[in-house]
Amino acid sequence: MTKLTTTITHNKLISGQYGDIAFGPWGLECSDQHSFVTLTDQPRNAKQVGDIWHLFGGRIRIAHETRRPTPNTIGLKLCIQALDNILLQDAVIRLIFDTTAIKHGRIADKTVHHTNSDKYRLHPTNKVTLIGQDGATISVSLDHADGAGRFDPHMYLRDRDDHWIIHARLLPSDPVDRVWLRWANRFFTLSAPDWFSTFLWRMAPLKKLLWRLRERMGRHCPEIQAVPLNRLGAGQSLSMEVTCHFQ
Repeated sequence: MTKLTTTITHNKLISGQYGDIAFGPWGLECSDQHSFVTLTDQPRNAKQVGDIWHLFGGRIRIAHETRRPTPNTIGLKLCIQALDNILLQDAVIRLIFDTTAIKHGRIADKTVHHTNSDKYRLHPTNKVTLIGQDGATISVSLDHADGAGRFDPHMYLRDRDDHWIIHARLLPSDPVDRVWLRWANRFFTLSAPDWFSTFLWRMAPLKKLLWRLRERMGRHCPEIQAVPLNRLGAGQSLSMEVTCHFQ
């Protein structure tokens, strides 16, 4: 029987192994228009004081948990509470797996092979599966999601560099409170005026085209896309629970 081994420190999975399949680190993410919160990379324009994060648009309290409920499962929980009224892009539970021992992935009944496309294959689904070269199956399920009536649950499967990346994600639902139309590159980020972004968003064909365009099209697409944001009122919370099954 294949053994699942993990290193979990301060409620964060640092690394893990299941047979030949290596994974980690795992964590969380959250963004407003100008700040980016993460536990596995470098935060931007965000300062952490205990469990409170100070973003450009306001303060949030983050509670998260990583545990081993059974020998072959890992459970992750995330709760983000707004301490001020704040416009948010998303809330994310993030899982990373090395590609070496994984044959392919599946999401929304579609098989995905790793081509380093960096496409975010985003769907309103609650399950993503990875199939190992040795026949092992890793299933990531979104068991619970509460978007405070303003955010809807999604999952995505992404093939980037030498990793598979899986996100359980809460994204703004319509009608959105703000649309951020941006063009970004390594030198600068240009943002369209709010009135112009909203004007384009109200035209269904352009909304469909521009909504997270770079994420959908992959690494060869210019860094241009429309990103909606919704307001989370002070005292309101976003929460998710994810289970990763190894078999």
